Amino acid sequence: MDTGLVIRPTATATQSSIVRPEPAPVREAVATDLAPAQSVTAAANTNAPRHDTTPAPDAQVRKIVLDAHSREVIYQVLDADSGRVVRQVPDEALLRLRAYVRAVAQGQRPAEANRADIEA
Repeated sequence: MDTGLVIRPTATATQSSIVRPEPAPVREAVATDLAPAQSVTAAANTNAPRHDTTPAPDAQVRKIVLDAHSREVIYQVLDADSGRVVRQVPDEALLRLRAYVRAVAQGQRPAEANRADIEA
């Protein structure tokens, strides 16, 4: 019994070839050979541009914190001038998530969880 949805192989194989058309000639082409006065060359002895936004390494302070409540080791990179956290491992959101999971596992409602345990 055939439902008509079966693809049957053919007995002969055909070979197809792809023929790419030749590009059409451009009527008003621009000359590509320029005189040295008209050409542009790369400047010598230049510094490569930097696109990073991280401050210089000497402007950073590295700090390792051991949180007593969660017993987590927290690695922080602080800006030496402002004292703001530039980078932190594990991330603050992950620390909050772990505190939330601990509170739920202990049978507490997350609103009743110890705030010191959530804030790193």
